[in-house]
Amino acid sequence: MPTRVLVRPAWLVIAVFFIGCLPIIGRADRVEPKHETVVLLHGMGRTRAAMMILAWRFEKAGYETLNFPYGQKSSSLNEISDALTVFLEKNVRTPRYHFIGHSLGNIIVRNALRKSVRPGLGRIVMLAPPNRAAHLAKLFKDNRLYRWIMGDSGQRLADDEFYKTLPAPAVEFGVIAGDRGQSLTFDEPNDGIVAVATTRLEGMKAFVIVHHTHTLLVNTKDAFLLSKRFLESGSFEEKVEK
Repeated sequence: MPTRVLVRPAWLVIAVFFIGCLPIIGRADRVEPKHETVVLLHGMGRTRAAMMILAWRFEKAGYETLNFPYGQKSSSLNEISDALTVFLEKNVRTPRYHFIGHSLGNIIVRNALRKSVRPGLGRIVMLAPPNRAAHLAKLFKDNRLYRWIMGDSGQRLADDEFYKTLPAPAVEFGVIAGDRGQSLTFDEPNDGIVAVATTRLEGMKAFVIVHHTHTLLVNTKDAFLLSKRFLESGSFEEKVEK
């Protein structure tokens, strides 16, 4: 009996100790909110689901995220860009916000920036952007199935004249290009859909090539870490403490 009386308090002491540590552990893992929003735009033929992993990673890092919905089949590029402007006004609740676009999503952003958008725009990260008329879009622009599925936006991506009227963003922007493509239609480095050379845009603050394909690039940890670094510092290079 005496032994049992002594053991029970010992377990209680241990239990209380660990329970008392839980708030400390929670505080260590908790990320301070950034009070900044990352606005995500998916690529052609995709849905918001394509950006969910990237959104989750940014939320874990303390950012608020908004995943802009659009359908290029039913709306023109100008209509989608105008809808983005309205979306920002209605949904951004932080003083500062950024764009991360994948593929066509970047052209929507650039087209929207022709006009005035909500104040507070910080930086832009472009993932595999067709910043010049895309080779595959030119190849398939007269195909009926392509025209039906890709709509007006698909035609714009093949139009050199359209790109001449499209200004580069006035804010800092960085480009992440993939070079893991195996497409037989290219004779230069590419991600399977977009040539590396096509992603470059005059005025870009930073540029980096990663070894991923066009479609999968957006879900990689590389895309997240590089994008986060650029949004925070304006560079893809990791800062080294001296």
